[in-house]
Amino acid sequence: MSKKQSTTVQKKVTNQYETRTGEDWKPEEEALLFELKAIQGLPYSIISLELKRTSESCKSKWRRTTWETKPFYDNTRVRIKQNMKVALAQRISDANDRRISVRHMATEILADRIEDAVVALPNVKKEVYKFSKKSAQQKHLPEDVGLVLSDAHIGHHHSLSETGGISEYNFEIFKKRVEFLKTAITDIVELHSQLYSLPNLHIFCPGDIVAGMNAAGNWSSTYINMPIVDQAVAGTDAISDMIYYWLGLFENINFYGVYGNHGRCASKGVEKEYVNWDYVCYKFLKERFSDNSRVNFVVPDAWWLMETIRNHKFLLLHGDNARNIKSLEAVSERMASITGCIPNYTIAGHFHTATDFSTNFGRVILNGSFVGGDIYSLKELVRSSRPVQKMFGIHDKRGITWTYDLDLSIAR
Repeated sequence: MSKKQSTTVQKKVTNQYETRTGEDWKPEEEALLFELKAIQGLPYSIISLELKRTSESCKSKWRRTTWETKPFYDNTRVRIKQNMKVALAQRISDANDRRISVRHMATEILADRIEDAVVALPNVKKEVYKFSKKSAQQKHLPEDVGLVLSDAHIGHHHSLSETGGISEYNFEIFKKRVEFLKTAITDIVELHSQLYSLPNLHIFCPGDIVAGMNAAGNWSSTYINMPIVDQAVAGTDAISDMIYYWLGLFENINFYGVYGNHGRCASKGVEKEYVNWDYVCYKFLKERFSDNSRVNFVVPDAWWLMETIRNHKFLLLHGDNARNIKSLEAVSERMASITGCIPNYTIAGHFHTATDFSTNFGRVILNGSFVGGDIYSLKELVRSSRPVQKMFGIHDKRGITWTYDLDLSIAR
Protein backbone atom coordinates (compact mmCIF):
# COMPACT_ATOMS: atom_id res chain seq x y z
CA MET A 1 0.00 0.00 0.00
CA SER A 2 1.31 3.38 -0.92
CA LYS A 3 1.68 6.18 1.56
CA LYS A 4 -1.19 7.96 -0.05
CA GLN A 5 -3.50 4.95 0.33
CA SER A 6 -2.51 4.49 4.05
CA THR A 7 -3.34 8.06 4.82
CA THR A 8 -6.69 7.64 3.13
CA VAL A 9 -7.61 4.57 5.34
CA GLN A 10 -6.55 6.34 8.56
CA LYS A 11 -8.71 9.27 7.67
CA LYS A 12 -11.68 6.96 7.17
CA VAL A 13 -11.24 5.37 10.66
CA THR A 14 -10.81 8.75 12.28
CA ASN A 15 -13.82 10.07 10.47
CA GLN A 16 -15.78 7.00 11.62
CA TYR A 17 -14.90 7.65 15.37
CA GLU A 18 -15.51 11.33 14.95
CA THR A 19 -18.84 10.57 13.40
CA ARG A 20 -19.79 8.26 16.41
CA THR A 21 -18.69 10.89 18.85
CA GLY A 22 -21.58 12.99 17.89
CA GLU A 23 -24.05 10.11 17.94
CA ASP A 24 -26.47 9.69 20.80
CA TRP A 25 -25.75 6.97 23.41
CA LYS A 26 -28.04 4.04 23.22
CA PRO A 27 -29.33 2.51 26.54
CA GLU A 28 -27.33 -0.66 26.00
CA GLU A 29 -24.18 1.44 25.46
CA GLU A 30 -24.80 3.35 28.67
CA ALA A 31 -25.31 0.09 30.57
CA LEU A 32 -22.09 -1.32 29.12
CA LEU A 33 -20.20 1.86 30.05
CA PHE A 34 -21.48 1.67 33.63
CA GLU A 35 -20.62 -2.03 33.81
CA LEU A 36 -17.08 -1.57 32.53
CA LYS A 37 -16.34 1.51 34.61
CA ALA A 38 -18.26 1.05 37.87
CA ILE A 39 -18.01 -2.69 38.29
CA GLN A 40 -14.88 -3.74 36.46
CA GLY A 41 -12.99 -0.46 36.94
CA LEU A 42 -11.45 -0.45 33.42
CA PRO A 43 -9.67 2.65 32.09
CA TYR A 44 -11.30 4.78 29.45
CA SER A 45 -8.75 3.71 26.79
CA ILE A 46 -10.00 0.10 27.06
CA ILE A 47 -13.64 1.09 27.35
CA SER A 48 -13.35 3.20 24.17
CA LEU A 49 -12.21 0.20 22.17
CA GLU A 50 -15.16 -1.87 23.43
CA LEU A 51 -17.69 0.87 22.68
CA LYS A 52 -15.87 2.08 19.53
CA ARG A 53 -15.85 5.62 20.83
CA THR A 54 -13.05 7.93 21.75
CA SER A 55 -11.68 7.99 25.29
CA GLU A 56 -12.75 11.62 25.69
CA SER A 57 -16.24 10.73 24.57
CA CYS A 58 -16.47 7.93 27.15
CA LYS A 59 -15.05 10.12 29.90
CA SER A 60 -17.42 12.93 29.05
CA LYS A 61 -20.42 10.59 29.05
CA TRP A 62 -19.43 9.08 32.42
CA ARG A 63 -19.06 12.46 34.09
CA ARG A 64 -22.15 14.18 32.80
CA THR A 65 -24.56 11.29 33.24
CA THR A 66 -26.74 11.00 36.35
CA TRP A 67 -26.49 7.25 36.69
CA GLU A 68 -28.94 7.00 39.61
CA THR A 69 -31.77 7.80 37.22
CA LYS A 70 -30.95 5.02 34.82
CA PRO A 71 -33.20 1.91 34.97
CA PHE A 72 -30.24 -0.47 35.24
CA TYR A 73 -28.59 1.39 38.13
CA ASP A 74 -30.25 -0.48 41.07
CA ASN A 75 -29.59 -3.95 39.67
CA THR A 76 -26.00 -3.08 38.93
CA ARG A 77 -25.50 -1.61 42.41
CA VAL A 78 -26.84 -4.80 43.99
CA ARG A 79 -24.42 -6.82 41.90
CA ILE A 80 -21.60 -4.51 43.01
CA LYS A 81 -22.48 -5.04 46.71
CA GLN A 82 -22.73 -8.78 46.23
CA ASN A 83 -19.37 -8.82 44.53
CA MET A 84 -17.90 -6.76 47.35
CA LYS A 85 -19.34 -9.13 49.97
CA VAL A 86 -17.95 -12.13 48.16
CA ALA A 87 -14.57 -10.45 47.91
CA LEU A 88 -14.67 -9.47 51.62
CA ALA A 89 -15.64 -13.00 52.67
CA GLN A 90 -12.81 -14.38 50.59
CA ARG A 91 -10.33 -11.97 52.18
CA ILE A 92 -11.55 -12.96 55.69
CA SER A 93 -11.29 -16.64 54.82
CA ASP A 94 -7.80 -16.14 53.44
CA ALA A 95 -6.77 -14.25 56.60
CA ASN A 96 -8.16 -17.02 58.86
CA ASP A 97 -6.36 -19.63 56.83
CA ARG A 98 -3.12 -17.71 57.25
CA ARG A 99 -3.61 -17.39 61.05
CA ILE A 100 -4.45 -21.08 61.42
CA SER A 101 -1.45 -21.97 59.32
CA VAL A 102 0.80 -19.81 61.53
CA ARG A 103 -0.57 -21.39 64.73
CA HIS A 104 -0.19 -24.89 63.36
CA MET A 105 3.37 -24.07 62.52
CA ALA A 106 4.02 -22.66 66.01
CA THR A 107 2.41 -25.75 67.61
CA GLU A 108 4.55 -28.09 65.56
CA ILE A 109 7.67 -26.13 66.47
CA LEU A 110 6.77 -26.25 70.20
CA ALA A 111 5.97 -29.96 70.04
CA ASP A 112 9.29 -30.65 68.35
CA ARG A 113 11.18 -28.71 71.00
CA ILE A 114 9.36 -30.48 73.86
CA GLU A 115 10.08 -33.83 72.26
CA ASP A 116 13.75 -32.90 71.88
CA ALA A 117 13.88 -31.81 75.55
CA VAL A 118 12.24 -35.04 76.76
CA VAL A 119 14.60 -37.13 74.68
CA ALA A 120 17.53 -35.18 76.13
CA LEU A 121 16.52 -36.03 79.75
CA PRO A 122 18.52 -38.78 81.40
CA ASN A 123 16.81 -42.15 81.64
CA VAL A 124 16.05 -42.50 85.38
CA LYS A 125 14.89 -45.85 86.65
CA LYS A 126 11.70 -45.44 88.71
CA GLU A 127 11.61 -46.89 92.19
CA VAL A 128 9.08 -49.65 92.87
CA TYR A 129 8.06 -50.57 96.42
CA LYS A 130 9.38 -53.92 97.54
CA PHE A 131 7.76 -55.66 100.46
CA SER A 132 10.23 -56.25 103.25
CA LYS A 133 10.58 -59.74 104.64
CA LYS A 134 11.72 -58.34 107.96
CA SER A 135 9.40 -58.29 110.92
CA ALA A 136 6.90 -55.45 110.77
CA GLN A 137 7.73 -54.56 114.34
CA GLN A 138 11.31 -53.88 113.27
CA LYS A 139 10.16 -51.47 110.57
CA HIS A 140 7.58 -49.35 112.41
CA LEU A 141 7.95 -47.30 115.57
CA PRO A 142 5.94 -48.48 118.57
CA GLU A 143 2.65 -46.83 119.45
CA ASP A 144 0.70 -46.51 122.67
CA VAL A 145 -3.00 -47.29 123.06
CA GLY A 146 -5.48 -44.78 124.43
CA LEU A 147 -8.88 -45.69 125.89
CA VAL A 148 -11.49 -43.18 127.04
CA LEU A 149 -13.54 -44.71 129.87
CA SER A 150 -16.38 -42.56 131.13
CA ASP A 151 -20.04 -42.10 131.96
CA ALA A 152 -20.63 -45.64 133.24
CA HIS A 153 -23.34 -44.28 135.59
CA ILE A 154 -23.24 -47.37 137.80
CA GLY A 155 -26.46 -47.50 139.80
CA HIS A 156 -28.61 -45.92 137.08
CA HIS A 157 -31.71 -47.90 136.08
CA HIS A 158 -34.41 -47.51 133.46
CA SER A 159 -36.47 -50.17 131.67
CA LEU A 160 -37.67 -50.81 128.15
CA SER A 161 -41.26 -50.21 129.19
CA GLU A 162 -40.36 -46.74 130.50
CA THR A 163 -38.77 -45.74 127.16
CA GLY A 164 -41.34 -47.39 124.92
CA GLY A 165 -38.94 -50.16 123.93
CA ILE A 166 -36.11 -47.80 122.90
CA SER A 167 -33.55 -48.32 125.65
CA GLU A 168 -32.82 -49.99 128.97
CA TYR A 169 -29.95 -49.93 131.46
CA ASN A 170 -29.15 -51.53 134.80
CA PHE A 171 -26.22 -53.02 136.71
CA GLU A 172 -26.41 -56.36 134.88
CA ILE A 173 -26.20 -54.60 131.50
CA PHE A 174 -23.27 -52.58 132.82
CA LYS A 175 -21.37 -55.78 133.71
CA LYS A 176 -22.04 -57.31 130.25
CA ARG A 177 -20.73 -54.18 128.58
CA VAL A 178 -17.61 -54.23 130.73
CA GLU A 179 -16.91 -57.80 129.59
CA PHE A 180 -17.44 -56.83 125.97
CA LEU A 181 -15.06 -53.87 126.36
CA LYS A 182 -12.36 -56.13 127.83
CA THR A 183 -12.44 -58.53 124.89
CA ALA A 184 -12.84 -55.81 122.26
CA ILE A 185 -9.69 -54.05 123.46
CA THR A 186 -7.86 -57.38 123.46
CA ASP A 187 -8.87 -58.24 119.89
CA ILE A 188 -7.85 -54.85 118.52
CA VAL A 189 -4.51 -54.85 120.34
CA GLU A 190 -3.69 -58.34 119.07
CA LEU A 191 -4.48 -57.18 115.51
CA HIS A 192 -2.33 -54.03 115.64
CA SER A 193 0.50 -55.74 117.46
CA GLN A 194 1.14 -57.77 114.30
CA LEU A 195 2.37 -54.53 112.72
CA TYR A 196 4.22 -52.79 115.56
CA SER A 197 4.64 -53.06 119.29
CA LEU A 198 2.06 -51.53 121.64
CA PRO A 199 3.84 -51.33 124.99
CA ASN A 200 1.60 -48.95 126.95
CA LEU A 201 -2.09 -48.40 127.62
CA HIS A 202 -3.37 -44.98 128.68
CA ILE A 203 -6.83 -44.96 130.27
CA PHE A 204 -8.43 -41.49 130.18
CA CYS A 205 -11.31 -41.34 132.64
CA PRO A 206 -13.26 -38.04 132.48
CA GLY A 207 -15.73 -39.00 135.20
CA ASP A 208 -19.32 -40.00 135.95
CA ILE A 209 -18.35 -43.52 136.94
CA VAL A 210 -21.23 -43.47 139.43
CA ALA A 211 -24.82 -42.35 138.92
CA GLY A 212 -24.79 -40.24 142.07
CA MET A 213 -26.52 -39.71 145.38
CA ASN A 214 -30.24 -39.35 145.91
CA ALA A 215 -29.97 -35.87 147.46
CA ALA A 216 -27.17 -34.39 145.33
CA GLY A 217 -27.27 -32.70 141.96
CA ASN A 218 -30.06 -31.48 139.72
CA TRP A 219 -30.91 -34.90 138.21
CA SER A 220 -33.77 -37.03 139.44
CA SER A 221 -33.01 -39.76 141.97
CA THR A 222 -35.98 -41.76 140.69
CA TYR A 223 -33.77 -43.72 138.29
CA ILE A 224 -31.02 -44.59 140.80
CA ASN A 225 -31.56 -48.01 142.39
CA MET A 226 -28.18 -48.56 144.17
CA PRO A 227 -26.79 -46.77 147.23
CA ILE A 228 -23.83 -44.57 146.42
CA VAL A 229 -21.41 -46.72 148.45
CA ASP A 230 -22.42 -49.78 146.43
CA GLN A 231 -21.94 -47.79 143.22
CA ALA A 232 -18.40 -46.84 144.25
CA VAL A 233 -17.50 -50.39 145.26
CA ALA A 234 -18.94 -51.83 142.04
CA GLY A 235 -17.13 -49.20 139.99
CA THR A 236 -13.83 -49.91 141.69
CA ASP A 237 -14.19 -53.65 141.19
CA ALA A 238 -15.13 -53.38 137.50
CA ILE A 239 -12.30 -51.04 136.56
CA SER A 240 -9.67 -52.87 138.63
CA ASP A 241 -10.66 -56.20 137.02
CA MET A 242 -10.25 -54.70 133.55
CA ILE A 243 -6.89 -53.19 134.38
CA TYR A 244 -5.63 -56.45 135.80
CA TYR A 245 -6.89 -58.33 132.73
CA TRP A 246 -5.09 -55.96 130.36
CA LEU A 247 -1.78 -56.37 132.16
CA GLY A 248 -1.41 -59.47 129.98
CA LEU A 249 -1.41 -57.22 126.89
CA PHE A 250 0.68 -54.22 127.95
CA GLU A 251 3.96 -53.60 129.66
CA ASN A 252 2.57 -50.57 131.50
CA ILE A 253 -0.87 -49.09 132.16
CA ASN A 254 -1.36 -45.41 133.03
CA PHE A 255 -4.66 -44.21 134.48
CA TYR A 256 -5.72 -40.54 134.40
CA GLY A 257 -8.92 -39.66 136.27
CA VAL A 258 -10.91 -36.45 136.73
CA TYR A 259 -14.31 -36.33 138.39
CA GLY A 260 -17.67 -35.66 136.79
CA ASN A 261 -20.80 -33.90 138.01
CA HIS A 262 -22.87 -36.99 138.95
CA GLY A 263 -20.50 -38.05 141.69
CA ARG A 264 -20.87 -34.93 143.81
CA CYS A 265 -21.31 -35.69 147.51
CA ALA A 266 -23.59 -32.68 148.05
CA SER A 267 -25.41 -30.03 146.08
CA LYS A 268 -23.22 -27.85 143.91
CA GLY A 269 -21.26 -25.29 145.91
CA VAL A 270 -21.79 -26.94 149.29
CA GLU A 271 -18.57 -28.99 149.24
CA LYS A 272 -15.24 -28.62 147.47
CA GLU A 273 -15.19 -29.76 143.86
CA TYR A 274 -13.08 -32.86 144.45
CA VAL A 275 -15.38 -34.10 147.21
CA ASN A 276 -16.80 -36.46 144.65
CA TRP A 277 -17.47 -40.21 144.53
CA ASP A 278 -15.57 -40.51 141.22
CA TYR A 279 -12.55 -39.17 143.06
CA VAL A 280 -13.12 -41.78 145.80
CA CYS A 281 -13.26 -44.57 143.17
CA TYR A 282 -9.94 -43.43 141.66
CA LYS A 283 -8.28 -43.35 145.06
CA PHE A 284 -9.55 -46.88 145.82
CA LEU A 285 -8.16 -48.06 142.47
CA LYS A 286 -4.81 -46.49 143.17
CA GLU A 287 -4.68 -48.33 146.48
CA ARG A 288 -5.62 -51.63 144.79
CA PHE A 289 -2.51 -51.43 142.58
CA SER A 290 -0.19 -49.76 145.06
CA ASP A 291 2.15 -52.79 145.01
CA ASN A 292 2.25 -53.06 141.19
CA SER A 293 4.85 -50.83 139.54
CA ARG A 294 3.40 -51.46 136.06
CA VAL A 295 0.20 -49.51 136.87
CA ASN A 296 0.46 -45.77 137.41
CA PHE A 297 -2.32 -43.42 138.57
CA VAL A 298 -2.62 -39.66 138.03
CA VAL A 299 -5.65 -38.34 139.98
CA PRO A 300 -5.56 -34.57 140.58
CA ASP A 301 -7.72 -32.61 143.01
CA ALA A 302 -8.53 -30.26 140.10
CA TRP A 303 -11.34 -30.81 137.60
CA TRP A 304 -8.82 -30.96 134.74
CA LEU A 305 -5.50 -32.58 133.86
CA MET A 306 -2.83 -31.89 131.23
CA GLU A 307 -0.55 -34.81 130.38
CA THR A 308 2.15 -35.26 127.71
CA ILE A 309 2.12 -38.67 125.99
CA ARG A 310 4.56 -39.51 123.18
CA ASN A 311 5.34 -35.82 122.55
CA HIS A 312 1.66 -34.81 122.40
CA LYS A 313 -0.32 -32.89 125.03
CA PHE A 314 -3.67 -34.23 126.21
CA LEU A 315 -6.14 -32.06 128.16
CA LEU A 316 -8.62 -34.15 130.17
CA LEU A 317 -11.84 -32.72 131.69
CA HIS A 318 -15.39 -33.92 132.21
CA GLY A 319 -17.08 -31.29 130.03
CA ASP A 320 -19.87 -30.09 132.35
CA ASN A 321 -18.39 -26.55 132.28
CA ALA A 322 -19.30 -26.31 128.56
CA ARG A 323 -22.81 -25.28 127.48
CA ASN A 324 -22.83 -27.67 124.55
CA ILE A 325 -20.54 -29.88 122.48
CA LYS A 326 -19.34 -27.13 120.18
CA SER A 327 -18.46 -24.83 123.08
CA LEU A 328 -15.87 -27.41 124.21
CA GLU A 329 -13.59 -25.79 121.64
CA ALA A 330 -13.86 -22.46 123.47
CA VAL A 331 -13.24 -24.18 126.82
CA SER A 332 -10.13 -25.84 125.40
CA GLU A 333 -8.82 -22.53 124.04
CA ARG A 334 -9.41 -20.73 127.34
CA MET A 335 -7.67 -23.47 129.30
CA ALA A 336 -4.72 -23.15 126.91
CA SER A 337 -4.66 -19.40 127.53
CA ILE A 338 -4.83 -19.83 131.32
CA THR A 339 -2.24 -22.59 131.60
CA GLY A 340 0.07 -21.37 128.82
CA CYS A 341 0.07 -24.90 127.41
CA ILE A 342 -1.72 -25.62 124.15
CA PRO A 343 -3.26 -29.13 124.05
CA ASN A 344 -3.03 -31.21 120.90
CA TYR A 345 -6.06 -33.19 122.05
CA THR A 346 -8.88 -32.32 124.45
CA ILE A 347 -10.73 -35.34 125.87
CA ALA A 348 -14.14 -35.01 127.53
CA GLY A 349 -17.32 -36.92 128.34
CA HIS A 350 -20.58 -35.70 129.90
CA PHE A 351 -22.63 -35.33 126.69
CA HIS A 352 -22.99 -39.10 126.05
CA THR A 353 -22.11 -38.53 122.40
CA ALA A 354 -19.08 -40.11 120.74
CA THR A 355 -17.56 -37.69 118.26
CA ASP A 356 -14.45 -35.64 117.52
CA PHE A 357 -13.74 -32.43 115.64
CA SER A 358 -10.86 -30.11 114.77
CA THR A 359 -10.06 -26.85 116.55
CA ASN A 360 -7.68 -24.01 115.69
CA PHE A 361 -4.77 -25.88 117.28
CA GLY A 362 -5.80 -29.53 117.77
CA ARG A 363 -8.77 -31.87 118.16
CA VAL A 364 -11.57 -32.39 120.65
CA ILE A 365 -12.34 -36.06 121.39
CA LEU A 366 -15.75 -36.57 122.99
CA ASN A 367 -16.56 -39.93 124.54
CA GLY A 368 -19.90 -41.68 124.66
CA SER A 369 -21.38 -43.48 127.65
CA PHE A 370 -22.25 -46.95 128.94
CA VAL A 371 -25.92 -45.98 129.19
CA GLY A 372 -26.86 -44.78 125.72
CA GLY A 373 -30.24 -43.07 125.55
CA ASP A 374 -31.92 -42.55 128.92
CA ILE A 375 -35.15 -40.97 130.16
CA TYR A 376 -33.64 -37.46 130.24
CA SER A 377 -32.10 -37.52 126.75
CA LEU A 378 -35.12 -39.21 125.18
CA LYS A 379 -37.82 -37.01 126.72
CA GLU A 380 -36.12 -33.66 127.26
CA LEU A 381 -33.68 -33.61 124.34
CA VAL A 382 -35.45 -36.11 122.04
CA ARG A 383 -32.08 -37.76 121.38
CA SER A 384 -30.81 -41.29 121.82
CA SER A 385 -27.11 -42.00 121.31
CA ARG A 386 -25.52 -45.45 121.25
CA PRO A 387 -23.33 -46.55 124.20
CA VAL A 388 -19.84 -46.01 122.79
CA GLN A 389 -16.32 -45.80 124.25
CA LYS A 390 -13.40 -44.47 122.21
CA MET A 391 -10.06 -46.18 121.59
CA PHE A 392 -7.08 -44.91 119.56
CA GLY A 393 -3.36 -45.27 118.82
CA ILE A 394 -0.75 -42.65 119.77
CA HIS A 395 2.38 -42.24 117.65
CA ASP A 396 5.49 -40.22 118.56
CA LYS A 397 5.35 -38.08 115.39
CA ARG A 398 1.85 -38.52 113.99
CA GLY A 399 -0.15 -38.21 117.20
CA ILE A 400 -3.42 -40.13 117.09
CA THR A 401 -3.14 -42.49 114.12
CA TRP A 402 -6.15 -44.82 114.31
CA THR A 403 -9.43 -44.72 116.20
CA TYR A 404 -12.24 -47.10 117.09
CA ASP A 405 -15.72 -46.33 118.38
CA LEU A 406 -16.51 -49.40 120.49
CA ASP A 407 -20.28 -49.92 120.44
CA LEU A 408 -21.19 -51.54 123.77
CA SER A 409 -24.78 -52.20 122.71
CA ILE A 410 -23.45 -55.27 120.88
CA ALA A 411 -22.93 -56.93 124.28
CA ARG A 412 -25.65 -59.43 125.15
